[in-house]
Amino acid sequence: MILSQKDGITVRVMKEDDYPRVKTFMTDYFHYDEPMGMGLEEPIHLQHEEEVDRQYLAVIRQGLSIVALDDNNGGLLVGIAVAETMDPIEMAKQHKEAQEMEPNALGRSRKLIAKVEREANIFERYGVSSYLSLLVLSVHSSMRQRGVLLIISSCLFKLGRLRGLPLFIGSGTNYYSTRSAMKAGCECIHALAYADYTDEQGRPIYNPPAPHTHIRVLASKL
Repeated sequence: MILSQKDGITVRVMKEDDYPRVKTFMTDYFHYDEPMGMGLEEPIHLQHEEEVDRQYLAVIRQGLSIVALDDNNGGLLVGIAVAETMDPIEMAKQHKEAQEMEPNALGRSRKLIAKVEREANIFERYGVSSYLSLLVLSVHSSMRQRGVLLIISSCLFKLGRLRGLPLFIGSGTNYYSTRSAMKAGCECIHALAYADYTDEQGRPIYNPPAPHTHIRVLASKL
């Protein structure tokens, strides 16, 4: 299903057979470009790899994830959004799994996401039974700051509306993607400074460079 064709960029619904190159794309442009992965020495893309592959494929089957392709460059993959339907039962399951994960890079990142989601009180705040939950949003390094994030965001909102979901929620870990999401109509409903998220010795677990100072929970009614 094609969602947009504009300025040489085609955006369509992600398919299962897209996953091999989507997985490579996340390794190249997401895992280590995000504030929680910057300077990371652990190979987060290899941690619990088989289980993570199964999880992503299950999410893709929901039909809420999208790819952006550069028509002027042989259909090069230049952007992705991986999203799923979230309800209270699934959230509780994911948060429990996050708490039980080993304290490696993947476990630390999932614990932080679970923490800010709980603190945002999403279901209570909006009175919804389900929403569109963003897991990954990333753009090819050669296409950043060229409006591709805005195109992907608007297409994702369109897809959520088509599926009858009333609300979009995403974790804004990156200053630039957060800024784009706000331009697309999102509001920040909760924020946590990375400097305030500390280990048992009081040391920040994440210390990304400026301007990446906070993780934010972003919301938009669809």
